[in-house]
Order: sequence, then C-alpha cells, then structure tokens
Amino acid sequence: MSNLPKVNNWYRELVSRVNTLSETFGLDDLQTSDLRNFVTTIAQDQFKVGSKSGAAWAFKQGKDKTNDRPQAGATA
Repeated sequence: MSNLPKVNNWYRELVSRVNTLSETFGLDDLQTSDLRNFVTTIAQDQFKVGSKSGAAWAFKQGKDKTNDRPQAGATA
C-alpha cells in the first residue's frame, strides 16, 4: 500500500492542468508554484462555500418536511 496521502481526483486534475498551462506560458518554478497556490486556494474556498450552502439547504429541506408532517394527535 502507498504511503502517499489520498488526494481527490479533481484536485490532481486541477494541479495537472495548472502545470500544463504554466509550461505553455513558459513560467519558471516560482511562478508555477504561485499560480498553483492561487488556483487551488480559490478552488478550496469555493468548495467550502458550496459545502456550507449545500448543508444549509439540506437542513432547511429536512426542517420543512418535518413541519409538513401532521403532528401526533392532531385532527384534520
């Protein structure tokens, strides 16, 4: 088994594309590193925002469904 940390496929793909882009533009190692850090930081931040929004939406949906159920002992 590998000792390498598990990394999401989307992250590996993103880094690979940044590396390809940096080669296309002829960036040096420092510039490539800066570009990679810039892009991955934005991606991570957006992922966190999306996760929070998704969680909030799911909790609201669950709460709405709970409120739609008839209460025990209630008459219609």
